[in-house]
Amino acid sequence: MLCTAFAVLSHGLGQGYVISGEVAGAEGKTVSLKQYNGREPVEVAATTVKDGKFTLKGNAPYSEFCMLYVGDQGPVQFFVENSSIRILMDMKNIEQSKVAGSEENDLFVEFVNELGKYNQQQKKLNDSYIALSSSSVATPEAVTNIRTQMEKLNAETKDYMINFVQKHSGKISSAFIVNNVHGLMQAMNLSQLEQVAGGFGAGTGQSQWVKMLRDQVATLKRTAIGQPFADITLKTPDDQPISISDYAGKGKYVLLDFWAAWCVPCRNANPRVVELYKRYKDKGFEIVGISLDQTREAWVKAIKDDSLVWPQMSDLGYWQSAAAKLYHVTSIPHTVLLGKDGKIIARGLHVEQLAVKLAELMDE
Repeated sequence: MLCTAFAVLSHGLGQGYVISGEVAGAEGKTVSLKQYNGREPVEVAATTVKDGKFTLKGNAPYSEFCMLYVGDQGPVQFFVENSSIRILMDMKNIEQSKVAGSEENDLFVEFVNELGKYNQQQKKLNDSYIALSSSSVATPEAVTNIRTQMEKLNAETKDYMINFVQKHSGKISSAFIVNNVHGLMQAMNLSQLEQVAGGFGAGTGQSQWVKMLRDQVATLKRTAIGQPFADITLKTPDDQPISISDYAGKGKYVLLDFWAAWCVPCRNANPRVVELYKRYKDKGFEIVGISLDQTREAWVKAIKDDSLVWPQMSDLGYWQSAAAKLYHVTSIPHTVLLGKDGKIIARGLHVEQLAVKLAELMDE
């Protein structure tokens, strides 16, 4: 989630940061500054409110995305870097708290505000579309017109986000944006991501957000079209180990099908995938299902209910699935199609696109 607060982000290192805050109605309450570190925020500084004010001090070698709490209220979200930071807190509406800005954060806030404008437009169009779709007097032309406007706005939103992070590569806030704005990384091609990831120097390159971005780029390069498959060994529903290499590179086209029992689009697509498997399995086509489920019971039930007769594997890791990370899978259903030699020939094919591709490869 992106913050709406303003923060100071400067590039001077060594002197540390000083956060000076003003807050009414919180006398004696604990002020806690937490930094996101993996799955859970970690407290990096704390103090108490005295005479309506507080001061926090510390050192940050590069800007960090932090969360500030007063008592049990918050967070105010902003970037902290070695600089003087001033916060005017609004306890009644914590997200409206004001934090003084700098060049990098001004750019970040510009992005947040502009994206908010696009989101407002999208909401208006979506509301109009819902109202029109439920109207008994709506014409097909009117519905099509709204859809066209929605598609155009979605494209404009995507272009704005991509252009922004490319223009400001080298800023940690750009790396944060790519990692945290839903769908942005998937909307960018490998060349665009490489350009952003390559813009960081030795110092900023140690940021967790920059490391995450560079790791994702490395994974995408390793699993791009034309690359040999990446192998992994997981367990079957019967708790037996199987590997992708048991099937890939052995003279068959192999589909790696990332799915889960809880994934409604996956389940909706499964009947069509079953049809394709029946049609092509005797012509040199295999599927390896890779589940992002969390429990064996749900996984096994879905396999039976959907009549999935091809090999299945999982570590029941949900979004922490080792296979999903290996292939940079951030949404499901997701497919990776391997050629007879085990090299990746397509990624992200929806079920009807898969049908077309298989017909191209295997129908006489």
